Amino acid sequence: MHAFVKTLCLGLGLASATAPALADDAAAAIFGERQLAMAVDTRCGLFTHNQRTALDAARLQARGLLLREGVSLHALDDYTRELQMQAASIACNDPAVGDLQHRVVEAFVGWVRIPAMDFPGAHFTWTSSRGVMPDMPVWSIVQDQGNLKIGVSTRDGQRQLSLALPGSERATSAILVLRDMDRQPTLYDATMGGSYTGPTDAPWARWTPPRFAQTRIWASGRDTGRTAATLAGEDGATLFDFPISAADAMAARDPRETARIELMDRHGNIVASHYIEIGDFGAALAFLRGADRGDVRS
Repeated sequence: MHAFVKTLCLGLGLASATAPALADDAAAAIFGERQLAMAVDTRCGLFTHNQRTALDAARLQARGLLLREGVSLHALDDYTRELQMQAASIACNDPAVGDLQHRVVEAFVGWVRIPAMDFPGAHFTWTSSRGVMPDMPVWSIVQDQGNLKIGVSTRDGQRQLSLALPGSERATSAILVLRDMDRQPTLYDATMGGSYTGPTDAPWARWTPPRFAQTRIWASGRDTGRTAATLAGEDGATLFDFPISAADAMAARDPRETARIELMDRHGNIVASHYIEIGDFGAALAFLRGADRGDVRS
């Protein structure tokens, strides 16, 4: 695709968009290629919903890598606008656009057959798996921190954001805490540039939800039976489910920041907190949904 996008731009007399400085060349190329293809598709209607989702999965993963490598969000936004301006000058009936459509459709045929993919972050990895067991709950996306597992579980044809913990009998409810993007549009660095350490149980967590700007999503269900044991991988586990909209909310956050899970007892006291690296969760979710055929509700 990288060579193709260069051909697409040069063949139409367009200057190649300038990738953000100091970026990983491969990640910058992937981001630019997918962003340009999606911009052309917006104008020309080239792809199906699932094909667009496939493009977005690769774009989001490359975007996350570039941000973690130090490319500023402002630079990526400028790069995106430049690509969109290039796309706006391309005629939908140009032969290069037809070539773009053909190449993406061909690539999608192979991509949709990939059963699973890892999406590494700075500290943890999301693993997205497309397999479904009719009579057994499965992790469709999971981040395993050792003392907990969190991600998207699928059971009975329904997806939800789930948290599985060993024990935790005292916890009767759970809250997913995210940065409120309206009240705090940019990342909040609780370490003040590294001058202070992160949370005691998650010293790696630099960008956390600020106290003055939080979105709080309550768990919609709790289980301590067979489903919890299956997803946790051990007996005596506790499982909390959140609506799938919580997964979409998490995917909308910056891949460099963290979410927090607060566990509460029956008196409303916080008995434990866990930090979740958001990383490339959005890309993992797009990878999962890109192969959907309407048999799973998400």
